[in-house]
Amino acid sequence: MDSSNFDFTLGRELEDDVVDVEEVELGGNSNAHVSTNADVIDVQDDIVVEVRQNTENRLKRKVPPRVPKPKKEPGKRYRSPYWDHFNDIKEEGVTKWAECKYCNKRYAAESKKHGVSNLKAHIPACPLYPNRDQHGQQNLSFRPTDGGSVDVVTHVFSFDDCKRALAEMVIIDELPFRFVEGIGFRKFCKVMQPKFSSVSRQTITREVGAIHKNERGKLKKFLKGCRICLTTDTWTSIQNLNYMCLTAHFIDDDWKLQKRILNFCQIEDHKGVTIGKKIESLLLEWNVDGIFTLTVDNASSNATAIEYLKRKTMDWKRTVLEHEYIHMRCCAHILNLIVVEGLKDTSESILHVRDVVRYVISSPQRMETFNKCLEKEKIKSKQTVCLDVCTRWNSTYLMLEVAIKFEKAFQRMGEEDSSFIKFFGIKEGDEDLSLELEGLGGSHMISVPTPRQPTIPNKLDWKKCGLFVTFLKLFYDATKKFSASLFVTSNMFFHELYEVQVKIDELIANRDPYMSSMAIEMKRKFERYWGDQEKFNPLLYVAVAMDPRFKLRLVKFCYTKSKGKAEGEKMEKKVKDVLNRLYDSYAKEGEVRQHVSSASPMPRVENEDCDSRLNLAMEFDTYLEEEYSSVCSSEVDNA
Repeated sequence: MDSSNFDFTLGRELEDDVVDVEEVELGGNSNAHVSTNADVIDVQDDIVVEVRQNTENRLKRKVPPRVPKPKKEPGKRYRSPYWDHFNDIKEEGVTKWAECKYCNKRYAAESKKHGVSNLKAHIPACPLYPNRDQHGQQNLSFRPTDGGSVDVVTHVFSFDDCKRALAEMVIIDELPFRFVEGIGFRKFCKVMQPKFSSVSRQTITREVGAIHKNERGKLKKFLKGCRICLTTDTWTSIQNLNYMCLTAHFIDDDWKLQKRILNFCQIEDHKGVTIGKKIESLLLEWNVDGIFTLTVDNASSNATAIEYLKRKTMDWKRTVLEHEYIHMRCCAHILNLIVVEGLKDTSESILHVRDVVRYVISSPQRMETFNKCLEKEKIKSKQTVCLDVCTRWNSTYLMLEVAIKFEKAFQRMGEEDSSFIKFFGIKEGDEDLSLELEGLGGSHMISVPTPRQPTIPNKLDWKKCGLFVTFLKLFYDATKKFSASLFVTSNMFFHELYEVQVKIDELIANRDPYMSSMAIEMKRKFERYWGDQEKFNPLLYVAVAMDPRFKLRLVKFCYTKSKGKAEGEKMEKKVKDVLNRLYDSYAKEGEVRQHVSSASPMPRVENEDCDSRLNLAMEFDTYLEEEYSSVCSSEVDNA
């Protein structure tokens, strides 16, 4: 080693080559590397070690200056800054309690008896404090804002938060628990966040259970004191296990419709008493004391279950009119029964269309040939042909709706594709053939039933299917509206019901024998459920009266128009009696009857998508101007 490069003498401190730490910091680079000769020279000497220790001690003693306390203003009492996070609750003009603004926890806060140490200790531990120190290394992160920009914020990694988010992802996306043990997922987590260690399926199972327990407790508190509407259904799985689902619908304090699945569980059988007992036990478990309606399908066992619930819940606190109108039949299920009744004898035209659709989708080569026919006919559509399920009328409607748009493509395929012609083997409209057999006594004809031959639909078949689609669209749209769960549907019932009734009556008067006979069968089923005033639930008509656009007068108008003036007045009286009883029942709970001077004018209802509804709205406006100009005495009379 060249000694000329160093001025080093035993017993003397390093002078020229020692870098002052404070000088480096004043130079503007706090992260600069500070080197000394002691760092370079590998000499086992006590003096060199002492120099290194002195340097490290000087670094440790570097602390930020203290922030001076705010000076008290003259004549004003100093108040701790921790009170910025608390609300003071006074009794007789003296502060007694301090309530946290985030978690609402209270502490005694009398100035002469208590200090602010309890407030000071609560803020770091408050679970809802937005700036709570999570005892971890804070990192800079980016958070997008509503305006499209990005804010730089501090972020603390939390393994528990990541584990909870992973469990929620498994629940929302319906993933199997083994997903978290997948190689690809663990590789993704390692790249995304190396601090997140892998978890097992058992850990996620426990986390999902904890989430369920937490959410169940929240919902239990949310349902306390609420009056809810229930929906239930039962079915049998392919393993011959009986299941039941119970769903609650209610309006929250913000007037928003809420839907919650209370239970999905097994039951012993489908008997009415079994269903009723199970629903009763579930309601007691959830501490529900108010049922408004229970919507079920038309199975006879459900009627028995409702009768059981009536007896057991009659004396509950929030029972309405002694459960007289608790039984609500599912409107979507009744519509399905009506359509199935009309389609009992399926038309040959539908069978012919089903034949060609089944042929096209049976192989990729046939589908490719069909697409070429679409290009030649210049048919542009994002839809593709689909085969229906024979037991589901809505799938038959969807199949025909698409198929009639591709009528020309099917015709071209029948003219140009040799495989298509060979497969069907007969001309359009040919009947099934009979077999000629030789008997012992001579030759004679015997008609023997043969399997139905696939047939190409002719122009008449396509025309019938077009009429069929137009008719079924009304039922399809009504079923979708009745089955919605994100918004209230009870106010739509009467309008869809009236449209269905008018359309069925029009088809009965139609000259087409097939459509007329189908409509007659549907009319018979319609009258069974909705024709008799004693069988329907009047609460569905009360929902019309609560709609400020129509009120009770629309019910009278439609019934008068379809069944005569006597039926219209009878229906109006029945629904109004129910409305009065409901009004009085709710008035006993604290609401006061208000008097109004006159009826407000009705707005005109317009719907450009349906000419029949436009005509109905115009007729209804004229009816209001002629019939109603009287003074009303209450809100119910104003309906």
